[in-house]
Amino acid sequence: MSSEQASDIQLRIYEFIVAYMRKEGMPPTNREIGQAMKIASTGHVDYHLSMLEKKNYIVREPKKSRGIKLVQQTPTGIPVLGSIAAGSPIETYTEPGQVLEVGQNIDQQNTYALEVKGDSMIEDHICSGDYVVIKPQPSCQNGDIVVAVHFLEENKSSATLKRFFLEHDQVRLQPANSDMEPIYVPKREWDTEWRVQGKVVAIFRQYHAA
Repeated sequence: MSSEQASDIQLRIYEFIVAYMRKEGMPPTNREIGQAMKIASTGHVDYHLSMLEKKNYIVREPKKSRGIKLVQQTPTGIPVLGSIAAGSPIETYTEPGQVLEVGQNIDQQNTYALEVKGDSMIEDHICSGDYVVIKPQPSCQNGDIVVAVHFLEENKSSATLKRFFLEHDQVRLQPANSDMEPIYVPKREWDTEWRVQGKVVAIFRQYHAA
């Protein structure tokens, strides 16, 4: 988008939406846009979004707080937000710096990718160096492969890739490697210090010629 096509504030709103979706894996709300742009009125935010929609840069789903979708997105592909541990949890992923080119059958707007580090999921055919495509969601079913995030002190967090199982008074994060032990988290600790960030919906492996 150029300044000729949109006002300065609309350009900055569009750039914020793109950056937010790449980092968070979902679109921002009108309130979050207003806070970032220092616009007090959500009505003013809505006006600028309607102008972006009129100019065919976004579309919005009615009655959804996170209903923004990008019509034009550069570069194409799924944003890679860093790495994820298939082993012991590691510090949560780095800033986005690349995109993963995938087929059109994969949702490129509402997903993100992480590079796998470690061998704890090899029996599910997820190897170190593979990319997992994650659909952001706060809940899951037993047996789903998920990104589990542990919130630490001072705004730090760690994340791990495991199969999720809720068992009575604890959560079991199960590796797919018979040489490794599961991570057991008491239910009370899970409810206050952990959350599911999303679940795996696709796996990609890149082959390099010798």
